[in-house]
Amino acid sequence: MIADVTPIERLDWDSVGQRLYHVPFTLDGAWARLRVPLSITCAPRPGKTIVAIGGTHGDEYEGPVGLKNLINMLDPATLTAGRLIVIPTLNVPAFQSAQRASPLDGGNMNRAFPGRADGTITSRIARFVTDEVLTRADVVIDIHAAGAGMEIARCASFHEVADPAQARAMTETALLFGMPFVMVYSSGFGAGLLTEQAEALGKITIGGEFGYGASADLQGVRWAHEGVLNVMRHFGLLSSPLVNLVPPTIDRQRVVVATDIDRYITAPFRGISEPLVPLGAFVTRGTPVTRLHDFDRIDEPGAIIRADSDGYVLMRRFRAATEQGDMIMVIGQERSA
Repeated sequence: MIADVTPIERLDWDSVGQRLYHVPFTLDGAWARLRVPLSITCAPRPGKTIVAIGGTHGDEYEGPVGLKNLINMLDPATLTAGRLIVIPTLNVPAFQSAQRASPLDGGNMNRAFPGRADGTITSRIARFVTDEVLTRADVVIDIHAAGAGMEIARCASFHEVADPAQARAMTETALLFGMPFVMVYSSGFGAGLLTEQAEALGKITIGGEFGYGASADLQGVRWAHEGVLNVMRHFGLLSSPLVNLVPPTIDRQRVVVATDIDRYITAPFRGISEPLVPLGAFVTRGTPVTRLHDFDRIDEPGAIIRADSDGYVLMRRFRAATEQGDMIMVIGQERSA
């Protein structure tokens, strides 16, 4: 079924069944409209509302592919209660151009929240999500990948929040994806994150890194699709049993904390970054984790960068070319779930 082009004020958020929309936004300075895909599926009985979003960055594909599969494979009649809202590609201009940010206004959708109704196209889409989508949600899932520059251990994630009950619910929900790690990370990367906006509204909010390298990773797509189904089962939207999504190659899921941005390892000079330990490995303080090469000085060995604490390697530089100050490795400490 081709999605309807429907203005925001005419979206049907509540009727039983599934509706597919293209929500139109007038382009800045052009006689044209941008269309953001949206799926709304409602059960006959009230219940929790789960929101799943992909394509917040345009060069991350596990979320869009997994959520498109979810929309197409889900039988609306199987919903026992509640509502599912899916936006498979949020930053449509960035997605169409295979870029992290929008080519129309340079907007990074994950720095645009809560958005502005009188702003540029990126800001207006963010405002729509804040006002119309997040306000209706009980659970928000924002699926990311590491893009072209980094590789991050496959993880569901959330920020450290002050409310213990909210934190417990987010930990429990994150583990449903079956990914090797759940990462609790810093909120110090600048204002405007979608997940921070949802967390501030008190929602159970999950982010995650489902792949890297601007690919559509096989397991990452499965986690995006089946993980959302597990969340739906957990919150009563589906009556089917939970599916174990933990890979057989790992012994257990780990909740790891990396909330101190000043502990993230950055490059002291420009060079080529050579990782010395695999992603996901446990290292001890003082372990050589990266060698940074200056190719203007081939007479010198690469500079050894060492772990400053015990923990698990959660992120490494994927693109070898590294600028001074680029993040090249993040090490997190395990805590009990």
